[in-house]
Amino acid sequence: MDVGALRGRLTTSFQTRRDQAKDLIERIPVLGRLVSEFARIEFIDRCMLIAAQGLLALIPTFVVLVAFFPNLMGTGIHEFADATGIGSSGDREIAGEVSVDQVRNQTGVIGIVVTLLSATSFARAIQRMYERVWEQPHVGGISGARRCFLWLLGWLVSVQTVAGVLRLLRGPGGLLPVMGRLGLQVGLVSVVWLATAWVLLFGRVRWSRLILGATLTGVVQVLYTRGSGLVMQPYVEQNAEQFGTLGVILAISTWMIGFGGILVGCAVVGRVVSEDPTVGHIVRSSEEAVRSSWTRLRRADATAAPPPAAPPPRSPRR
Repeated sequence: MDVGALRGRLTTSFQTRRDQAKDLIERIPVLGRLVSEFARIEFIDRCMLIAAQGLLALIPTFVVLVAFFPNLMGTGIHEFADATGIGSSGDREIAGEVSVDQVRNQTGVIGIVVTLLSATSFARAIQRMYERVWEQPHVGGISGARRCFLWLLGWLVSVQTVAGVLRLLRGPGGLLPVMGRLGLQVGLVSVVWLATAWVLLFGRVRWSRLILGATLTGVVQVLYTRGSGLVMQPYVEQNAEQFGTLGVILAISTWMIGFGGILVGCAVVGRVVSEDPTVGHIVRSSEEAVRSSWTRLRRADATAAPPPAAPPPRSPRR
């Protein structure tokens, strides 16, 4: 086997693929900006930071909340299991590790406050991601911490609300009910992330510029959670059999990395595509076409409408 010839062929193939990629980027400018933006915001680091903060901050908060609100314990763990796709094995592992009485005895009012405040690190990671994507200066201090804390409470409530609405509308099987619930879920999740971006950016970016990224986040997140039930469940069951609770935590951390990648990637794509001149020209042309069509329809309706009846002639005064 000629190692030198093999290395030469591999080098030539790599250079050819690299030149083809550069040529494609030059032909489609939006791809070039996407590549540069992903490199600028340090995509991998942002995904790992959001995943780590979510794993270290949200799970303890979740345990404390379900311990002090027992009515939420069963449904909360079940919804989390459905969202991450950890399945029945992971559900049993998490439920078996949560002792309500022990958490209540060891956690007082101060512990609850400290847990909730530490959970804001997840919100701060998302805030810094949005600020980095939109090139906005960081807002910290008391104002930033208060905004992150309020967003975290609102986000937890919104997640429970969306799940509750979907449970209420869950009807008999069929294509229409399933597609209807899927569309409703995408719309609600998109609204949640639109409000998230606007709140954590302190309103420094207009709603219209955030809509595309929020919609992409909603669509991809819903597909991700639906697909997790098929992909993650065998993986989690195997890890649970081998490592117990540690295996479930490893599986959840893998899921969180994908979740962070969705948030970062959709935010970047939303900004780049919404600011692309070609896309902006298409959007403006579409708006003008819709506006002109609406104007023509109104004029046609006004022309087709019968003229008002003439008033009856008045009798001459005597």
